[in-house]
Amino acid sequence: MKRFTALAATLVLLLIPEPALAAAPTVSQLSTTVLTTTGRTALTYTGYMNGESFQQDGIVTFGGWQYSAFWDQSGYVNLSRRQLPGGSWQNVRLTDYQTTSTDSHNTISIGISAQDGSIHLAFDMHSSQLRYRRSVVGVATSPGSATWAASSFAGVVTGLAGTTMSQMTYPQFLSAPDKTLQLALRTGLSGAGNEVLYEYANSAWTYVGEFINGTTGDDNAYLFGIEYDSTSLLHATWTVRETPDASTNHDLYYAYSRDKGRTWRNNAGTVVATTGSSPLAADSAGLRVWGIGQNRGLINQESQVVDKAGIVHVLASHLPAAAADTTNFTAAREQAVLVHYWRDKASKVWHQTYTPFLERSARGDIAVDANDNLYVASGDSSTRKLHIETASKASGWTDWTIRYTSGAVYYSDPLIDHERLRTLGVLSIFAPRYGGSQIDVQDWQVIGS
Repeated sequence: MKRFTALAATLVLLLIPEPALAAAPTVSQLSTTVLTTTGRTALTYTGYMNGESFQQDGIVTFGGWQYSAFWDQSGYVNLSRRQLPGGSWQNVRLTDYQTTSTDSHNTISIGISAQDGSIHLAFDMHSSQLRYRRSVVGVATSPGSATWAASSFAGVVTGLAGTTMSQMTYPQFLSAPDKTLQLALRTGLSGAGNEVLYEYANSAWTYVGEFINGTTGDDNAYLFGIEYDSTSLLHATWTVRETPDASTNHDLYYAYSRDKGRTWRNNAGTVVATTGSSPLAADSAGLRVWGIGQNRGLINQESQVVDKAGIVHVLASHLPAAAADTTNFTAAREQAVLVHYWRDKASKVWHQTYTPFLERSARGDIAVDANDNLYVASGDSSTRKLHIETASKASGWTDWTIRYTSGAVYYSDPLIDHERLRTLGVLSIFAPRYGGSQIDVQDWQVIGS
């Protein structure tokens, strides 16, 4: 009888159809608003000073308001905000500092302190002196009553926490779950630089220290991203460059921290570095998690996101596996495809999925919704078209599908408002038009998430 019951149960299980895998999410356009028609038009390093992949963040939601920053043609920093879901953009033009640069590295990044509501801007640097300014407290936490004007922002400073900051690039703000705001920057030069970390709490900055060293080994790390998950683990991924030549970019590296960047663990969980005294380096044990050779057209600083489950996702682009090596980086980029790398948190195993999507000299941004589905906004510098690609968690992020292709009007790197997608289910994309003067913000409702 027991044998019959077990057999019957097995038959019942076999007859139950397996649930169909969810398709990659779709998107439905809500609106496109014009952020500016006076954006900076200089084109260098195949991009504009508005819209580069390493802007963390160039557009961000906080407390029901969305913020975005851009350079205008006269060389002034502009910061715009709007109340979500459909408010009009309100712009502040900061005219006490004027750039003379046309270098597309010299972007503007936004940080918002959840602790005191101040807004922080870091901008206009490429292996040069820091430029930084912040607002008075409460501007972001009391947006309805706080004064939104240039007078709410202090002047430009060139140092933090008493440290010398004369050769800085790539400012990236990150917010810890305990409301601490941090700032990561590169010191030094392409092919010979370090990553350093600062921390803002109780309305003051402190220097945490150097957390990646490249000058000793005569190389430098280019971060795909650095951000916290919901359990307060800080995740960083990067590629390493050996010389100023982008063809020497190689490999995917990963480390994480349990103590806000003071000590760092490799993929296996072993402590391998201490910020300030023995930082991470390219030859530290267990940091290289995927081999990507030199001369593969691997572009630096594409994108990273961490989902609700603590799974780290990296968007990179490089030559397909079957393509031959080439030292001609421009030629390699013509064939390079978007590649999705992700780390299973439980097993600590990394996975790779090639997609057929091309970008040429552009770079994409990867983001996640509340259900851990993935979204990519990517440009194509040859066709000047913007694409939205999606993949479902249910498929193991293997069902990558193009859900939107624009007309031939966009250029440089699109930026996603990660917080709005994650918390509100709306995909907002900062998208410079070709020529640089007009910047659109596209809003899309995500469906099937």
